[in-house]
Amino acid sequence: MTRARLPLILAGIALLAGLAMWAGLPAIARAFAAVGMEGFAVITLVHVPIILLLSAAWWSIGEASIGLSFFIAARLARDAVAELLPFSQVGGFAAGVHVLSLTGIPARTGALSLLADLLMEFCAKLPYALAGLALLVSLRPASPLPPYLLTTIAILVGLPLLLLLLRSLLSQWVSRLLQRWLPDSEDLRTLLALKGLGPSGMLHVLCWALGGLEAWVTLRLMGIPVSVLEAVAIDSLVTSLRTFGFFVPAALGVQEAAYVLVCGLFGIAPGEAMAFSLVRRARDLLFGLAGLGLWQHLEVRRARRPGPLQGTHHPRATSLS
Repeated sequence: MTRARLPLILAGIALLAGLAMWAGLPAIARAFAAVGMEGFAVITLVHVPIILLLSAAWWSIGEASIGLSFFIAARLARDAVAELLPFSQVGGFAAGVHVLSLTGIPARTGALSLLADLLMEFCAKLPYALAGLALLVSLRPASPLPPYLLTTIAILVGLPLLLLLLRSLLSQWVSRLLQRWLPDSEDLRTLLALKGLGPSGMLHVLCWALGGLEAWVTLRLMGIPVSVLEAVAIDSLVTSLRTFGFFVPAALGVQEAAYVLVCGLFGIAPGEAMAFSLVRRARDLLFGLAGLGLWQHLEVRRARRPGPLQGTHHPRATSLS
């Protein structure tokens, strides 16, 4: 844990504690307990297809030189480090690339596929964010749009547009960086010849939509009467706000504040909103532990049999095309 990370963690804990006290601990406990063990099992199972599709989105860029199962392991490790350990998302990215490197894929190649996957994930978030805003206007026409939501959507949409307008300057800057970071012309050709971006983007769009349905299932299991469209709007807008918690480990406190703000627009009490967020954190904890365990298993296999994991090495593993 770096010194720069510690203040962010402490601020996140303080924000989380303040929100919990304001919402009322008994109200949060009642809403959380309403899910029950069976309900939590359903919530966990519903999330499995999303994990598989997210892994497939990355795999479609990384190419089928290794099995999809290793991209699933890399995705789980990536999310586990980002959600459970005191690092930002960057630490999770490094963990995912490292797990791929155990299969014989060079770390540089894995990092290129990861960058492309992140780009597709962000691009897919934009229409989802706009859909959430449109649903809010449609479902709550009499309610004024909160400035923080308008600002968030404007930044999410405006940033790519700004980059598009400055694409000539950006292209020159990126070219200089590539020449510095990728002096090997083969690496540069690999980056420019990335394939699978279209399928990856489509899979990410599907994952965002399934996240909205997952939110509806979770809210209904908590006994909160919301429609599918309301749940999708809540998930979309919270996802947009959570983007600004990128540098805070696990978006601690930021996620809870986003749920309280957005759920309040749909008549959901702060205690229920906090419980909703904590249920999702509990689900992430379960998948995170599975990811860390799977990562450890692969490390042990690698230690016992030095070299790429058996059955995964392939000459094409050094290329994304």
